[in-house]
Amino acid sequence: MDLSHLQDTAFDLNAAREIAESFTQACGANCQLLDHDGQVLYRSRLCGDSCAFCRRIAQLTGQTSHCEKVHLYGAYQAERFGGRYIYFCPSGMAYFAAPIIIGGRAAGSLVGGPVLIMDIDDYLAGSPPGMRDVPAELLEEFRPVLESFPRIEPARLSHLSNLLFALSVYISDSSCTLLLNRERDQQQQVLSEHIQQLKLDGAPTVYPIEKERELVHAIREGDQTAARRLLNEILGHILFSTGGEFTVMRARALELMVVLSRAAAEGGVDIEQVFGLNYRYLAEISHLRSTDDLIFWLTRIMERFADLVFNLVDIKHKDIIYKAIDFMKKRYQSKVTLEDTALYVGLSPSYFSKVFKEEMGCTFNHYLNELRINKSKSLLLSGNATLVEICSQSGFEDQSYFTKVFKKRTGVTPGKFRERRGRLEPDKERSAD
Repeated sequence: MDLSHLQDTAFDLNAAREIAESFTQACGANCQLLDHDGQVLYRSRLCGDSCAFCRRIAQLTGQTSHCEKVHLYGAYQAERFGGRYIYFCPSGMAYFAAPIIIGGRAAGSLVGGPVLIMDIDDYLAGSPPGMRDVPAELLEEFRPVLESFPRIEPARLSHLSNLLFALSVYISDSSCTLLLNRERDQQQQVLSEHIQQLKLDGAPTVYPIEKERELVHAIREGDQTAARRLLNEILGHILFSTGGEFTVMRARALELMVVLSRAAAEGGVDIEQVFGLNYRYLAEISHLRSTDDLIFWLTRIMERFADLVFNLVDIKHKDIIYKAIDFMKKRYQSKVTLEDTALYVGLSPSYFSKVFKEEMGCTFNHYLNELRINKSKSLLLSGNATLVEICSQSGFEDQSYFTKVFKKRTGVTPGKFRERRGRLEPDKERSAD
């Protein structure tokens, strides 16, 4: 690769290239070195070309590939969220970014990936948003490239992200530490402003339990922005009501740590991981000697727990959808309800319904009817079963409803479909409710 035009790179380009290459060889995942505008300076590649993968998808769907913008966004978010960020491209591949800080700003970034966090069959069956318009008969074309990408568990993905962050710090200058301190100073300013407002309002000293409930909800949802704001409001209130007395603050901080960890567990984080982090944090708090250190320590805990939930959101939803579809495919011939399926995947019916529609682009009942109609088509063309028998074997309890749904989907009744041996006019295929 010609690097003659990169003479003015703010960081040591050769060192950065060596680190990217070492990361790839040691960890088995591709690594890109980007400049501050998102342009690729170097690619260390051990597996398939993800950009070519995305370009092929764009070609088949008539969309535009935005790999550069996706990775630039990931780099910005990594700078914003403490030096590391895990994200997903429209094609459903996981990446992780870490900024290279020079002179107090991001001069570039390291981007690891792509990696798969699910089996290839599940990936192809799940149709990530960017691939939903790819013709079904062409999906298998992508299997060889997908097989070249590493498949890893979510926990390992988090560890790889942490490792890449450590490597980016090595390339960065001392202002990387100043950047973290700047974040600390900004938080202290926010707390001071909140305390001043409480004084002006003559606010009561009673603990804001409602704010704590909102904080728990934000952590469960992996909403880092809301969680940070709410924690600052709670900490400001505690500082105001206690006068910043360290022993009282430490006791309240421990209580909040328990609240945060419980919220993370409820948000889907592995309970053993939560316990492990709590054990580490309990060891750390004994070494803190000032209220400022205590506040920053608690903020980092909040960010860590929220980050764990946030990073699980896409992963968790994909896993939930695959589990739900598998459940439906195995039971569609009998009575399957949204409530039963939600219970199976561990969500409330209302939330499961929302997640299913967002991920699949259709309602639960629409998808279930599609499964049943496709089965009935096969039965109509492959045997001599009566319409009543086919209705039952396809999972429909009422023949009139079966006929109604079938006709709405195909444009003809089941009897006509059998009579025509499945041959339909091009415009007859419709969507089922």
